[in-house]
Amino acid sequence: MPMTYHHQLQLLVDILKNQDTEHFGSRDEYAQVERLAVSLLNNQEVQEDLRELLTAIQQYSHNHQTEGIMEVLENESLDQWVQGIEKSEHSFLYPDRLI
Repeated sequence: MPMTYHHQLQLLVDILKNQDTEHFGSRDEYAQVERLAVSLLNNQEVQEDLRELLTAIQQYSHNHQTEGIMEVLENESLDQWVQGIEKSEHSFLYPDRLI
């Protein structure tokens, strides 16, 4: 069964939460986060409100890989991105329920 964009978003959230908790991200994690963000940005099904978040996440991952920074420096941003994705997914999956 192929991953839907909802599965990709959940994986992205899981990795970002882990980086936030651990205050660390491996080179492989940053590469995976960047690939997920790029894949989601190329998917026409992804809601417009997520595109700005995904662009910021992609840039964050790219910069950490390029500069070789393994520490998570932007904890506030990580939390905002996770909340934004979760809110968007909740609105999509449960349009009649408030978060």
